Amino acid sequence: MRLARFLAPALLLGGAALAEPPFRLGVQTHFEQGWSLDLLPRLAEVGATLVRDELDWAGIETRPGEYDFAPADAYMAPLAAMGIEVMVVQTGTNPLHDAGNTPHTPEGRAAHAAFLAETAAHYAGQVTRFEIGNEVNAGESIGGPFKQDPARELASLARAAGPVRARAEVLCAGTNTIPMGFLRDFFRSGGLEACDSVSVHPYGAPPETVDLEIGRLRALMQEMGGEKPVHVTEFGQWTDRPEESAGFLVKSVAAMAAAKVGDAIWYALIDEPWWPNMGLFTPQGQIKPAGLAYAFVQKNLIPLGRPTDVSPTRAARIFAYGGEGQAVVAWGAGLPVEVRGTAQAFDATGNPVDLPSVLGDDPVILLGQGIEIVVKGAPVHDSLFHYDLPPWSYHARRPDIGLTPLEWRDWQWASFRGAPDLSPLAINANWITTARFGDRPYAAVERFTAPAEGRYRIEGWWQAADGAEPSAIRVLLRGEVLAQGETGAARFEMPPVERDLAEGATVEFEVGPAGPDGDGSVRRRIRIEGPLP
Repeated sequence: MRLARFLAPALLLGGAALAEPPFRLGVQTHFEQGWSLDLLPRLAEVGATLVRDELDWAGIETRPGEYDFAPADAYMAPLAAMGIEVMVVQTGTNPLHDAGNTPHTPEGRAAHAAFLAETAAHYAGQVTRFEIGNEVNAGESIGGPFKQDPARELASLARAAGPVRARAEVLCAGTNTIPMGFLRDFFRSGGLEACDSVSVHPYGAPPETVDLEIGRLRALMQEMGGEKPVHVTEFGQWTDRPEESAGFLVKSVAAMAAAKVGDAIWYALIDEPWWPNMGLFTPQGQIKPAGLAYAFVQKNLIPLGRPTDVSPTRAARIFAYGGEGQAVVAWGAGLPVEVRGTAQAFDATGNPVDLPSVLGDDPVILLGQGIEIVVKGAPVHDSLFHYDLPPWSYHARRPDIGLTPLEWRDWQWASFRGAPDLSPLAINANWITTARFGDRPYAAVERFTAPAEGRYRIEGWWQAADGAEPSAIRVLLRGEVLAQGETGAARFEMPPVERDLAEGATVEFEVGPAGPDGDGSVRRRIRIEGPLP
């Protein structure tokens, strides 16, 4: 029996917790791009107090050194009247400077810095944060010579903006995913020192593991000279099932806030033509499940301060808000639980539900007093919840060699487990891809190592990506094939199998190529329960 009891975070963490800045939940808007001001009431409907938007540098500075903010005032003034702060993401260019390319000369960078300073002065009190760069690692919003070495150029641009730091916080670099390779180059070029905070868009990082990715980012900052605050300036979910976004939002907010993220900005307020399923509202203003979740979180959780991660196991994610167990967000990998104390339960959109007896993938929100959650049953070892944590390890099965370990591969996008000579073979929290070289198959292998002697229940499923080649699945225990098959239009499922395992015994879950190209891509979920009582 594992007990998660919720005490005041300040009592648990000491005085330092009292000085910690609050977590803020914002939302992306695009009023600078021409969104109608008729959308402003939607911000009030969900309780947003912080938005991320842009200013048109070229439309404001139409003569060198002369600034007219009237075009931006058209939406900035109504936002200010609503008490909404604006985080300005500065990605624009100006034909007056560097021939309209992304600033890359000393003169262009100085003009950019002067524009930021004028903006901070004009919108004093409303604009207190500037974000320099937006998904530069993906080649977004940059042009001209800047593109030759984006990491170095972005560091130079941020360094030139140094004087504005006396008026506002400077965030860098709004990367798409948490691209450790790009960020290392950016930090090595002086970007970490030039900025007050680091901003990322952890797309692809599931709520179950986003704290681990943020932890790797913090470790990199410490290695490169010193840790800075982390902001998530975009997060969201592309999905064909709108109800999934509500749970994703609730889980992500809890996990990121507990991981000491500063601000987190949902992308976006409304569905857009190029991102047609990520909004809190439809373009016509109808609230979606994600909008209901956002509003419920803003009203009931954010005022209680940062949550504390009190999970007794990674397979049961439990986050406590408030000083006396006033609110809890919880989900898990199918673990039985008992809720104690005075509590009402709600789903991610705020609809009342029964108190949970099992924690599943959908989060439950508990509001009340003195809440305790007792996690029962045998330990669960889940391939998603425990990604890159013991008792899991990651390998490639090479022809004529056998198993070799996979290492972290850091590059311009999200990191993964792989090898320098085996691309596209990769394993991350969401996907596995295979490879074939010279008609020789290379398989990706997830290995489970039993932490204790006993009986274990093993099950899982594997689903090919749309349009992907089939993959061959094998589950092996000491040479015994527990399951085998291929992915296709339907997922391949391994029904529960029980086996006695000695401490240190391994079960291998192999995904190999079954098509001519060999680059199969699959989602999967493996669940191992045990030792069973």
